[in-house]
Amino acid sequence: MVEPASLFGLFVSLSNVSIPLTGVNYDFSIKSFAGHITIDQTYKNTEATDLECVYGFPISDQASIVGLTIEIDNRTLTSVFKKKDEAFKEYTEALKRNDGAYLLDQSERSDDTFVLSVGRLPPGKECKVSISYVTTLESVTETKSRLTIPTSLYPRYDPTPKLQKTGVVAPETFQSTVPYKATLSGHIQAVDTIENITSPTHPLSVTTVGPKEASVTFNGTQQALDKDLVIEVELKKNPQSYVEVEETSPGVYTAMYAFVPSFKPDNSGINSELIFVVDCSGSMSDENKIDDARRAVQIFLRSIPEGAYFNFYKFGSRFESLFPESQMYSKETFARAKAYADAINADLGGTEILEPLQKIYTSAPRSGFSRQIFVLTDGEVTNTQEVISLVRQNADNSRVFAFGLGQSPSRSLVNGIALAGNGKAEFIKHGEVLENSIGRQLARALQPSVTDVRVVFHGVTQVQQAPTVVPPVFKGDRQIVYAIFGLDKGDDATARPFYIELKIGQDKTKVPFTIPIKRSSEKPFLAQLAARELIRHLELEQKAPPRPTGSLQFGRHPSPLPSDNQTQESITALSLKFGVLSKYVSLVAVESRTGRNATSDKMELREVPIQKSMNPKAESHQSFGFANNIMMASPMQSFHRVHGFPGAPMPTMSGSSLFSSLGLSMLSSSASSSHRVQSHPSAVLSEADDFSEPIAGEQNQQADVMVGLLTSTTTEKPNSAATLNKLLNLQQWNGAWNLTEELARLSNVTVTEVHSAVPGLDDNVLGTLLAVTVVKERFAQQTDVWQAIINKATAFLDKQPDQAAIQSGLSALRLIIKRN
Repeated sequence: MVEPASLFGLFVSLSNVSIPLTGVNYDFSIKSFAGHITIDQTYKNTEATDLECVYGFPISDQASIVGLTIEIDNRTLTSVFKKKDEAFKEYTEALKRNDGAYLLDQSERSDDTFVLSVGRLPPGKECKVSISYVTTLESVTETKSRLTIPTSLYPRYDPTPKLQKTGVVAPETFQSTVPYKATLSGHIQAVDTIENITSPTHPLSVTTVGPKEASVTFNGTQQALDKDLVIEVELKKNPQSYVEVEETSPGVYTAMYAFVPSFKPDNSGINSELIFVVDCSGSMSDENKIDDARRAVQIFLRSIPEGAYFNFYKFGSRFESLFPESQMYSKETFARAKAYADAINADLGGTEILEPLQKIYTSAPRSGFSRQIFVLTDGEVTNTQEVISLVRQNADNSRVFAFGLGQSPSRSLVNGIALAGNGKAEFIKHGEVLENSIGRQLARALQPSVTDVRVVFHGVTQVQQAPTVVPPVFKGDRQIVYAIFGLDKGDDATARPFYIELKIGQDKTKVPFTIPIKRSSEKPFLAQLAARELIRHLELEQKAPPRPTGSLQFGRHPSPLPSDNQTQESITALSLKFGVLSKYVSLVAVESRTGRNATSDKMELREVPIQKSMNPKAESHQSFGFANNIMMASPMQSFHRVHGFPGAPMPTMSGSSLFSSLGLSMLSSSASSSHRVQSHPSAVLSEADDFSEPIAGEQNQQADVMVGLLTSTTTEKPNSAATLNKLLNLQQWNGAWNLTEELARLSNVTVTEVHSAVPGLDDNVLGTLLAVTVVKERFAQQTDVWQAIINKATAFLDKQPDQAAIQSGLSALRLIIKRN
């Protein structure tokens, strides 16, 4: 991403020009692990001439756009899917005839950006454009799922800025504020009892309809489109397997099979070469993303296992590395890396991620070591396909785990490189818990890939599975596999048993499923999700087009789409067959205006400005979304509500405070069977932690003390998330803890107690035994955060000569911790 000062050319002053977009509404419906979202955009022409309105907006790269309708003059127009060139020809021919026309395209630069064209909107007229898409929910933990509705874009860095933009490209008109805002309505139907519904990005109002059902709106009528909307749904428990089947068309069915792999991971670990690639471009200075990246690097440093090799890369318009080549993790290299990480800043210019990855891949992985690459970026680039293609070409020698930072990262890039590199993606909004995401990624990276996974559908015919090859699975991460199939001639839905066979290595699991006897009244959409998955994997196999060379004259270069005709034809056929948008297929609708006496053929172009992502610094570090904690315990549900008060003084918290530790609450009682819960700004963040020294106890006060509620003093709970963070941050480079007064205080014991219970061991061993015991006993549900760090400690203890004393010490300390 370019430096903020260099972005000025992308901003257009529209003070003397009307903005035809007047409002946006998001309506969503979640059922099990899939969601249907409709975006309503209202346009009004207040000028004296016809307008062509062009608006670029984001939609998740995991989503399938399935419909476009337009309401104007009490009429509803329905669009049709057509090949992109045909659709544009129909659109432009309609405008020539003075008819109205509407066109929806996918940008050729990114899978997550779309362009809507509203052609020849007459003076004084208003129209509502409705865009429908379906998507799957992200798996956060075994019981928590996340719906992300992208709402804002950020200017994206172009590594070839001199070349003429060709093909479909979103308008590059950005403003810090725009006059249009968004409203929200939604319905959630879960597969099990809902534990809570939260948003780390927006204030929500949640109304419960039943134990598994709730409705959601914004807490407040409208919200700015300055950051992506994230809604997280946590269930009391999540089924290990879930199958949903719908009839797509007569005799054709689609199944969605969601499963959580239950294999036991190999916690012995693997010999790893860990390479951390950190975005230090100018855009990382916004939204405090560079602070999150710096702190993430410090957490990584403390989590590297002994015996591993590692290196750090920083990149922007140029890149640099800590070492010429990866070095063995040791006390000395740790110290150098810590100083290097402390100096990380957003000072390297544009976002050119391709070059450092090319440098890394030019060297083969160290013999006997598995190379894992961790990428931390906001992903604001335009050469997404080129980067993904490079990662895909090297997937046999390196795995890639990606982090998307900020309010509106490029999900297309972050998800794309993770999928291409056989890893996983995590998205971290400012104010969210870094430790959780980093812990999950490290746990995945430090275990062997489980690639021997097969899903077989029995009792059905003509099975078209998506994805055709199941990607590597990780313990606790939900996977979804689709199948489009028919039945044998003469069979009906009750003719025979139907089941899915899941094979992970040598383990086999059979999951029965039923086929609906009659078609649901709801419009089916599982087939469209399956088609999107098939298209996504075809796109992944495409090679990126070469960068144009030679003449730099504008307009002399063809569209940048790859010339892989066979793949293009396959994607086009899938798009048209199942009714999903793709880079080769668009949606078009024409409004015949026979009888309209046009006074002039004149038409003005209006590029609707996009609201740039917010900068949390301007928002006083307020964070939303920890208030809708729904505790459904019985048919007469009760609710816990965490309160914060806008404008009220809040205790300063260290950046390592985990918001999930908001434990104190005020009981909201009501005799009604339907309750409404409102959320408020609930926390204040400080700058990122300084890991150069262990964190002092008084620096990290807990957010679970509500201002003016229940107590007027701040006390640290032994099992709070902040306590866990402090314990982990006291660990030394080699996995050991020294028995100090600080460690004892956090463990709720005294140094004297520990020495008395376990005599004869040195303080490094005693401290490690104590820390391991406390973490495992008091934080058993937070293995995502601590597993890699405790594995490192266990390796340290395994090296000690007197293993009998180690086991005896663990038993003695376990009794003390349980007693206290």
